[in-house]
Amino acid sequence: MRAPSNLFKYALIATSISLVSGCQPQPQATATAAEAPNIIFMVGDGMGFEFISAYRYAHSQLGAGALTPTVFDDLLVGAATTYPDDATWVTDSAAAATALAAGVKSYNGAIGVNAQQQPITTLMELAKQQGWGTGAVVSVQVTHATPAAFFTHHPSRRMYDEIADSYAQQVSAGQWSFDVLLGGGYSHFDRDDKNWLPELSAQGMQIATSVEQLDSLEKTPVLGLFAPLALPHSIDAEPQLATMTEHALRLLSKQQQSTGKPFALMVEGSLIDWCGHANDIACAVHEMADFAQAIEVVLNYQRQQPNTLVVITADHSTGGLTLGQGGEYAWHSDKVMAIKGSLEVMTRGLLERQPNEFRDYLSPLLNLPLNDAQWQRIESVQVPAELTGRARQAPFAGVLVEIISEHTRTGWTTTGHTAVDVPVLAIGPGAEKFRGYQDNTEIGQRLMELIQQQ
Repeated sequence: MRAPSNLFKYALIATSISLVSGCQPQPQATATAAEAPNIIFMVGDGMGFEFISAYRYAHSQLGAGALTPTVFDDLLVGAATTYPDDATWVTDSAAAATALAAGVKSYNGAIGVNAQQQPITTLMELAKQQGWGTGAVVSVQVTHATPAAFFTHHPSRRMYDEIADSYAQQVSAGQWSFDVLLGGGYSHFDRDDKNWLPELSAQGMQIATSVEQLDSLEKTPVLGLFAPLALPHSIDAEPQLATMTEHALRLLSKQQQSTGKPFALMVEGSLIDWCGHANDIACAVHEMADFAQAIEVVLNYQRQQPNTLVVITADHSTGGLTLGQGGEYAWHSDKVMAIKGSLEVMTRGLLERQPNEFRDYLSPLLNLPLNDAQWQRIESVQVPAELTGRARQAPFAGVLVEIISEHTRTGWTTTGHTAVDVPVLAIGPGAEKFRGYQDNTEIGQRLMELIQQQ
């Protein structure tokens, strides 16, 4: 478990990343106005406007007279709608990612296919056809919906092993669909029926199983698998998204120096969504901080290489988050930031303990002044015998969400997604194309147009 003030650590990380970036050799800015720009497409999974508000308030001092500026503020250019090609207004991550990656509406669950389940060209495939470098950085498994929709084609997002197989199979001799792919998902590449890693390594793919191993890698292609499934939540472990993003940019820049071709990189703050699904406000704010730190890395790169377009959006919003709950005109950001662990970690720990151990275990993690009645609600939770796996955590999670909401005045309307519009942010050549209100498919279409203009 990390020491108390996580948000202060992000400032230290920002400083160290800036120093490291400054020490590394940077590609020369030789691009002219006529050349296609590098494209860095960043997706805050589940990041509606309300998550940016929560992050901003959590960084600000109540009563100080002004809000603390954030990396999001000056980049905002518009908003986007997110509905799928379904009998609903509410998208899932697969349909939304397909819209963003290929500019085509599809059904919930679709990975790079249209409503007829036919493969559709994605911006990463188009970039690869043009000789560009391509890559993705995520904090969940690389086989998850968003990265998969940029590089593969499957009728269902649940086909995790098949998605791994698609990544592993070369699209042409000596070439894969990606040059850099970093995140979790080791278990989908090394499984009982197939271990791809020795075969990939023999074919020239560099495999990293820890983020630290990236330090020694100097050329592409690189596949980094840093957890069996998703990486840990930022509130529970050292955040890694910014570091992975820095390495991806370094590797793709070196490739660009060699080929003279631009690159397209997708970076996803994936676990914002998972915290939203869990109705875990402290977890969500820390994932927003992790995503913001990755944006800082990207903006530092864009300042050094101005022929780089950065577009940032969300695939949807998650949880129906509200800052203010129960009729009280208040949201207690200080109490949110007092919490020292995710609900995922807390509920797992409760399952391993007896009720008489709950207070000693939870007190330093919740770090909230629970009264006896609230403690009794936690201690009296019954876990039905028929529940198995992660479902056994749900009874404890439900009670903890209620208690945290009572203390912080955080509201949630769902454990699923919502249909609200999401922010669009952009900077660099072509940023003006993303101004105003737009459909999520238009974002993908405009990025593909930029690639085709090369």
